[in-house]
Amino acid sequence: MRCQHCGHEVPEDSAFCNHCGNRMSNEVMCSYCHQPMPSTSVFCPHCGKAVSDAMAIASQEPAADTPASSPRPQGQTYNEQRRAAERQAARQPANAWKQPDPVEEDDDDDDDNGGGGSSFNRNLIICAVLAILAIALLSLLRHCNSQENDRLEARVDSLALAADNSQDPLAVLTAELSRNGMTDDKAYAGCAVKFAETDPDTPDRIVGVTYKEDTDRPFIKVYTLTRDGAQWKTELGQTKYYDGRNIVMDNSSLIADAMYVPRAVTIEGKPYLYFAFLNHLKGAGEGNNGRVTLALYGLDSKKLTTLTYDGTIRSRSDGRQYVHCRGPLESTSGSERQFLKQEAANIGAIHVASQEEIDAEEEAKAKEEEEKALAGEENADAKWDHDNAENMDKLKEGEEVKMKPTQYDKPIINMKEIKEKLENDRYLVFLDTKGSVVGFNKSTRKYFTIYAGKNGAASGISMNGDNSVLIKTPSGSINYDLVHDRAKTAN
Repeated sequence: MRCQHCGHEVPEDSAFCNHCGNRMSNEVMCSYCHQPMPSTSVFCPHCGKAVSDAMAIASQEPAADTPASSPRPQGQTYNEQRRAAERQAARQPANAWKQPDPVEEDDDDDDDNGGGGSSFNRNLIICAVLAILAIALLSLLRHCNSQENDRLEARVDSLALAADNSQDPLAVLTAELSRNGMTDDKAYAGCAVKFAETDPDTPDRIVGVTYKEDTDRPFIKVYTLTRDGAQWKTELGQTKYYDGRNIVMDNSSLIADAMYVPRAVTIEGKPYLYFAFLNHLKGAGEGNNGRVTLALYGLDSKKLTTLTYDGTIRSRSDGRQYVHCRGPLESTSGSERQFLKQEAANIGAIHVASQEEIDAEEEAKAKEEEEKALAGEENADAKWDHDNAENMDKLKEGEEVKMKPTQYDKPIINMKEIKEKLENDRYLVFLDTKGSVVGFNKSTRKYFTIYAGKNGAASGISMNGDNSVLIKTPSGSINYDLVHDRAKTAN
């Protein structure tokens, strides 16, 4: 016999194949109707289905007692085909006779197989974004923390600065002071100018100024940086203190063009750094004392020469302040100070008054001092004589004039020296022993001078109508209207 499953020869009357272990039966089960039929059948004698289709469907189900590694048999025994058909029927829906719908992709399978990779990529992107944000935040915090010290410490290598000839001299100064540990004074970098090499014996130099502003002891310091190979040699040249002042060194406050100040200049063949700064009194504003100082620092002599313009702080129409003065405090003799005097015209924070302005100021000042001397109750007679000198001259010519009395809250007459007294419902009038006449308004409670004895002491007073007083003087009688402060010569 030959096994219909594996094709090997087996002994006759064998119930099972001694090569594949399958039953040696000549019947198979139809996979459609599950009825037994001869193995040589082409069509099922019970349902009429083609045996080849049924066998193909049946062959998709593995035998329960066949090892996984064994080849799938070409046929099945009745019991094996029945078990396979039962398992197949259990998975088929009730309308299995219909053509099954196309199988759709299962999203869950994608999640199981590829979802982990997608989730991993998403988490990786999120971590990268968070890392970038953290780095940006740290950079911002570092910038904010260092902003206050940006003017004191350079964040770049001083060697790189020195190698770049186009580098800002002020940045080089700041970097070198920081590198040499010369920033403990907490001064600001005010200005710096580069002096380029002119001959082999004269290396490049940078001269710069730092300043300390509103402190107990404000100062300026002048440094010289000399090229020494690939580096700069830093040297402190001058320190000048300005006690009680507030130093400001910027062109906006100086109202000056950067092309004029600061700059390198040559005077009588010698190099100088020219610069300027404000040094007002601490807390000074408009009307207080202010100063603008112009300075020259000699690179060879290491000497600091200054010219100071001192005056009153005033405001321009655009709101910016300047110093109104009559000229510099120091003598302008010498070539250095002559240069500084000429440069003062390029600084808008300095205004030197003209002679006409000086004369007007002198007159206003004298008037102010005079008024100050005449102020107070004790000077009431002197003030009346001063204010009414012209009116008294007109009275002598027979004119009626409007007098200029000054009113006082306190008595302007010594009550112990009263010689005569007049009174009505509105006024009190007194004549003292010096020949002065004083009035008192009952409603306003004010005292005022009616007549002072500069033109001769009054000898008597009397009422001439309800609110008029007749005053007898050496040059004649004067009638004074108390209500309107008008006076005229009496007939």
